[in-house]
Amino acid sequence: MDPLVTIVITSYNYGEYVGDALSSALAQTYRNLEVLVLDNASTDNSLEVIRSFSDRRIRVIARSENVGIQRNHNDAIREARGEFVVFLSADDMLLPTLVEDVLAYRRAHPEVDIVYASVVIVDKDGNWTQYFDQPALDACETYWGRNEFASLLTRDSYMYLPTVLFPKAVFDEIGLLDETLSVVLDYEFDIRMAGAGKRFAFFSKPEALIRFHGENRSGVKNFVKTGGQLREFCSILERYTQPRFHPRLAGYGLELNGMLQKKVLEIGQAFPNEYQAQRPELDPLVARAAASIATVPAVGEAVLRGEGLISVVIPHGGRTAPLQRALQSLAAQSYANWEAIVVCDGTPDPSALIEAMRLGERVRVTRLMRGARGQSAARNAGLREVNGEIVAYLDDDNRLTSRYLAALAAAFSNPSVAATIARADLAVVDPAGHIEWQVSDYLGAPEPAVSLIANRTPLNALAHRRSCLPVSGYFHPQLSVLEDWEFAIRLGRAFALTPLDVTACVVCIDRTMAGHQLFGRRTSAEWNEYAARLQDVHAAYPPRNEVERQARAAYLQNLQAVAQRGVNAPGDPKAIAEFGIALSGVPALGVAAG
Repeated sequence: MDPLVTIVITSYNYGEYVGDALSSALAQTYRNLEVLVLDNASTDNSLEVIRSFSDRRIRVIARSENVGIQRNHNDAIREARGEFVVFLSADDMLLPTLVEDVLAYRRAHPEVDIVYASVVIVDKDGNWTQYFDQPALDACETYWGRNEFASLLTRDSYMYLPTVLFPKAVFDEIGLLDETLSVVLDYEFDIRMAGAGKRFAFFSKPEALIRFHGENRSGVKNFVKTGGQLREFCSILERYTQPRFHPRLAGYGLELNGMLQKKVLEIGQAFPNEYQAQRPELDPLVARAAASIATVPAVGEAVLRGEGLISVVIPHGGRTAPLQRALQSLAAQSYANWEAIVVCDGTPDPSALIEAMRLGERVRVTRLMRGARGQSAARNAGLREVNGEIVAYLDDDNRLTSRYLAALAAAFSNPSVAATIARADLAVVDPAGHIEWQVSDYLGAPEPAVSLIANRTPLNALAHRRSCLPVSGYFHPQLSVLEDWEFAIRLGRAFALTPLDVTACVVCIDRTMAGHQLFGRRTSAEWNEYAARLQDVHAAYPPRNEVERQARAAYLQNLQAVAQRGVNAPGDPKAIAEFGIALSGVPALGVAAG
């Protein structure tokens, strides 16, 4: 039988809007509902509007005195008869398929405890203005399984209340909303659920309309200006950076401090006079929150023991057979504590393949939204999903060597190691993935400095702590190619790259040159794009001396020559291997048959 769902509408002096809220609740395509309206002693025409609805699913509690937003919500939880509870503010609206869609997602994913969705922002009159754009949502259509606890604390509140169907049992388990807070009750409860180990999932379909009308209780005028936002965020930080939460927060200190400073800047810049007047009260709260953040360890205990979780980010461009081989190289690792995030860039979902390989518990799939494309967007989305303190990379047409992750775990057990670089093999493979020509360790002995001449640092041989990202930054969103090299340069400038005495990966080039549009196409649009982006990177990182300037010119000239020679030797594995070497700017090496 379909479960009963209670839609709670909390109302106070929103007579102008509450009718829209009620209509949207009653218009749900899912029919087994009760609509519980708690009017908090409104002095306008709210009750008149509410009572004009005659649907038998509506139940109204009209208070004779205002008991506050906190108690009004908690009383609604106590009164709700449904197995699930949805909270709808009287100035917002649900889209018709909210309940049906969320329940369907839960049935399809029984391992998930809490589902939330996207929303649309509307103006005072209900006109759509924009889709909700929050960095924590990562431009992904759906995701699940990430460290939502750390994400909420470091990226602010992004779970809009009307899109969440709370199992009523969760309130029995971890308590009601915190009535000591004035506005961020839902934010604190989301963090509390994550801290209690609840599993979250997101999908990008908008399921509610959030009305911005200038008088919103949580808006700038009524919350930031009074210091309420900063006070309540400091309280939350103190509470959830206590030692029992440290395993979930190790390495997040910079982001936690960044969020704290963001709240200070919001009131300080928008309302400088009010902030100065409140500083005697606010400064000690900020100092206590900062002191609590300072107790969060920079490196987790499991990492120090050489047993830390390693997260592998895999952009997927539709190459299913190579992806299978890439995942097989992960499954063959001698080190067991890893996860992988496969980010689909407008391609078929590989979940069936992953399930068939019995990797569903360790490999998560997410998909970029329409309009978000490219390796940078995919890798950045994956980076925001990682749970491990150690991050590695794998392209869907390459393979990791079986000992690589074990070498990473050992290296990062040294807290002074921030990033590593290893060697890489180069292989030319046939369409079935068999190696036809191979160059072993074609990078030679790894160097701690990233070349400013050419991309000599295969991303799949690079790893770093997740905590490096707030310093080095993520992948450059405007680079269509060479984004991996530019990222490596920034990482290498911010942190020393520790060389590892291990071959990390096999960089595979298909004999048909699928995926390498540069080969033999010096005059093509692909070549022009590559050359333009190469010049962009060169311009962003000027040569340090004349020798380096001349080396850049020689590299470009040699690369053009090798690419052109490919026209006369299509499918020749040795010529293709030479082309791969030329791309990396490495001097000619001995090439051996595979």
